Amino acid sequence: MFLVSNDMTATLPARSSLRLAAGPGEHVAVRCTEGELWLIRDGDPKDTALTASESFTLSDSGHIELYAVTTASLHVTRCRQGAGPAASAWRQWLRRLLAPPGRGFTGAGR
Repeated sequence: MFLVSNDMTATLPARSSLRLAAGPGEHVAVRCTEGELWLIRDGDPKDTALTASESFTLSDSGHIELYAVTTASLHVTRCRQGAGPAASAWRQWLRRLLAPPGRGFTGAGR
């Protein structure tokens, strides 16, 4: 199964798995709320075990496989670092468009 939403809570039956992918500039945090999970990260020879109340954050591009050793509940949160230059240009254009009449956009200091 692949994760597509930004925030998710799930329960995995024992001996089942969930694959998560983090894109460039994205952080994916996994919190085990019940049971036991194994985190298997692509390219990492060491697996990580999570039990209730423990968490793990994937802070760079890659994939992790979550394997439920026992029935396990988890919460996954995605967040993206700064939006980049394209979003900044979009915000400037939107400010110009929405500026009150007589308060034109000068481009400086905004």
